[in-house]
Amino acid sequence: MNQKQRDQFASWWQGRIEWDVDMGRYSTLRAGGLADALVEVRDVDELCCLLKKFAELKINFLVIGRGSNILIAEQGYPGVILRLLGTLKSITFRDGTEEGKEIVRVEVGAGCSMAALVSRCSEMALSGLEYMVGIPGSVGGAVRMNAGAWGHDIGERLLEIECVDACGSLVTIPVAELQLSYRSFASKNRETGWMIITSATFILTADNREQVSGRCSRYLARRQGRQPTGVASAGSFFKNPQGDYAGRLIEAAGLKGVCCGQAMVSPDHANFIVNNGRATAGDIVELMQLVQERVLQQFGVRLEPEVQIIQGVAGGCI
Repeated sequence: MNQKQRDQFASWWQGRIEWDVDMGRYSTLRAGGLADALVEVRDVDELCCLLKKFAELKINFLVIGRGSNILIAEQGYPGVILRLLGTLKSITFRDGTEEGKEIVRVEVGAGCSMAALVSRCSEMALSGLEYMVGIPGSVGGAVRMNAGAWGHDIGERLLEIECVDACGSLVTIPVAELQLSYRSFASKNRETGWMIITSATFILTADNREQVSGRCSRYLARRQGRQPTGVASAGSFFKNPQGDYAGRLIEAAGLKGVCCGQAMVSPDHANFIVNNGRATAGDIVELMQLVQERVLQQFGVRLEPEVQIIQGVAGGCI
């Protein structure tokens, strides 16, 4: 933003604005460039008003979730970062039946963490999302990436999503209109790149509380036994290529433990890039590119990052 845009936005917005923000504070990689500003949004009406104002003032914006799948590049982000809080992280349960089975429709704000959703569903003895336990990030981010694990993805239980477009209009999109595939989200009839997911509705089934809790515990134990702990990371850094695993290729290329600055390919799991303490966004991007080049040279496979590297102007929801 230029100074005129900053002044105009500051004079209009009644809430708190954090200026020149170190985005490493909002990323699980604990690294990132500066963003011009960061604002916390409390409800859908507030979000719609903001987007209309951004369009009027020609201000770039980007919505982030819990920061588990994002890296703002070294040059920073020239616009406003939005975080969804308040009612945009609420969880609502509605009972119903489907084909003679007791079901519950769970409406979840996009800003809610996956950890909070899975925990609440376990407490309510609701089955269907146990495999998501231990996956970091927000519900909105998980839907946009069609996140998953252990042969399942979040789209399996999705009923519909509510979104706000870049002009501040609210739309509801049923799952039948979505094209969900491996780490991919799109609509058959709409441009979704600039749409912000505000909530998602899932269909879960009633179950025994001990059984739901037990499945969560087993999935979590499997996850913790295979992944690095006690270091900053973004989870799996690269998407798995069709018919193979990114971690296997990276390990076979001899890259476990390789470093660029303070960024390292984890010795515990090759598909994790970890921050050993003071890695910069530049260190992480350099290591990412090194891994891509080495794997391409040895196996002819170009690895695609799961982590969203934000370089320059971008918009939408991460």
